[in-house]
Amino acid sequence: MTTPPDTDDPASYRTLAGEGTSELKIEGSRFLGFARPVKSEGEAEEFVESLRTEHYDARHVCYGLRVGLGAQRIDRSNDDGEPPRTGGFPIWQVLSGEEIENSLVAVVRYFGGTKLGMGGLKRAYRDAAIAAIDAAGTRVHHPETTLQITIPYSMHDEFENVVDNLDAARIADRDYGADVDVHLAVWVSQFDDVRTRLGRLLNRDPDSIGSAED
Repeated sequence: MTTPPDTDDPASYRTLAGEGTSELKIEGSRFLGFARPVKSEGEAEEFVESLRTEHYDARHVCYGLRVGLGAQRIDRSNDDGEPPRTGGFPIWQVLSGEEIENSLVAVVRYFGGTKLGMGGLKRAYRDAAIAAIDAAGTRVHHPETTLQITIPYSMHDEFENVVDNLDAARIADRDYGADVDVHLAVWVSQFDDVRTRLGRLLNRDPDSIGSAED
């Protein structure tokens, strides 16, 4: 499950690659795991509410959430009626321990009539969370900004070959006119370095070849 951030990009972080689900049956209880990347606390809460609506007859919908970065990060868990720190908290511990950001994992429990004890509950929610995360997969996310550069057609092929060999930049779009306007997606942490390299290629002052676009 480990996918470490890129050491060449200090702004990179791990997140879920997509959505994943899991199902565990323990002593008659069913634990349904749902993992997904999220961009905000509101998006996470909306998804949890949709699970409560869909699984209206389930006993508990517990979740762990990590969204935002640095001082803006929100770390939250909800045990939803399970004994304290036995439902949402072990789910959150998996996200935190694996350093998975901007992600939500929720686990729906259908009670099977047999009490699992606090240790058993923790393991069940944790295992359902891990299985859902494994199903979703993880990836390294690089925060990007956009750099627009205008180049002559005579340098188009050489320019694109250079960009293709840069880990920190990729061509996002092109506009063809008298010249070619190229829109690059560039790692925020490597923006100045990429602009310097392209400035050398084009024999221009790096400050003159384009600026970051939000």
